[in-house]
Formats: sequence, structure tokens, C-alpha cells
Amino acid sequence: MEILKFLEGTREKELIDSLGEIYDDIEMCQEAWKSESSFSCLDECGDCCSHFEPDLLEAESLYLAAWILENDFHLAQELMEGRHISANNADGCILFDPSSPYHCTVYKGRCLICRLFGYAGDYDKEGRRRWRPCKFYPDDKLLPFEHREYRGNELEKISSVPVPVMSDFMGRALALSPDSSGHTEALRDAVVKALRRLMLIAYIKGFDDDNGGGNDSPAPLSA
Repeated sequence: MEILKFLEGTREKELIDSLGEIYDDIEMCQEAWKSESSFSCLDECGDCCSHFEPDLLEAESLYLAAWILENDFHLAQELMEGRHISANNADGCILFDPSSPYHCTVYKGRCLICRLFGYAGDYDKEGRRRWRPCKFYPDDKLLPFEHREYRGNELEKISSVPVPVMSDFMGRALALSPDSSGHTEALRDAVVKALRRLMLIAYIKGFDDDNGGGNDSPAPLSA
């Protein structure tokens, strides 16, 4: 399915594209910092996702919905029809799969917090960058790092590339929908509404089942 071609010229497509640019910048900054710092998440961990459900901004929900429609139309149908079953339905992200070594079933469409957690810091009261390793990281595998805050000269010794700052990217995302006052909604509700919204636009603009809705190998959305 090529849902994006049915969204051309819409505000929704503009939001999706603009957030995609932010996601590309996040990846570029994080890759540079990870390369310099030699810090990376453990393979097959996923502890930060367990029992956690993100709250999504409008642009995040639209981007995620578009990615699902482009890459897993069967999942999109299950979500819109209330048939999706997840091991995390009770208290976590409904798109998290604890039995999979990759855990996230929508990894390339994932939201801001999921992209930023672990590889982003913040600013202290003086406006200096600071960073703390992920709290889920086992002590015996964290070396040479420790579970504490790094800032100033210590942070510069870890990497000559500045650690990405979460609020910088969050601020850019919030600016995409200035009239929303930063309104967010739980992923399980936001993504279903966004899926239905995009599909309604697509149908109005000429989509039907013969356009590729059943395609098992749809064109991928970037990022």
C-alpha cells in the first residue's frame, strides 16, 4: 500500500514529513555521539519499553500511523478494528513484543521518547549539557561508565561530540502543532485515531482495496 501518495497536499502529510526530518536529525546526532562515546544499548534488552506506554503528540501519532499503514497493513486493520492482541495490553505499549529479541514491532516508526531514551541528555540550571547512563543497564556490563551523572569536563572526555539533548528535539516537535498546546494522548488511543484519520483522507482522495491495501510488501516510510 502507498498511503503517502493519497496524503499529498494535506496538513497531515506536512506534519509527517516535518517530523521525519526531526527523526533524521536525531539519528544523525546520536550516531555521531555513540561512535565517539562507545556507549550503546545492550542487544535484546528492551527493559525501558516494558510496562511503559508513550504519550504521543499529534505529529508522532500521524507518523506512526503512516508507517504502520505503509509497512504492516494487517496490523493497521487489527488496530482499527480493535482486534490487536498484545502481551502488554494491561500496562504497557501495545506494540511491544516481549517474546521478540527486537521487542518493538514498529521500530522504524517509533515515537520521540523511544528514539531519544538512553542516547540523550538534558541541561542543568546553568545551561550545561549532562547525561546519565540508562538506569536499566546492569552494573557489570556498564564499565567503563557508572550509574551517575556526567557533565562538563567528564562529559567532554567521554565524547568530543556533544550529547544530544532531549528537550531540543521535543521543542522542535512541539512547534509543528503550535495550536495544540502540547496535547498528548496514550499511544493505544492516539495511533488508532490517527490510522482512521489517514484512512478517511485516503478514501476521500480515491483509495480503495484495489490500490494495494492487501500488499504484504509495501513501500517503506523513511526513518
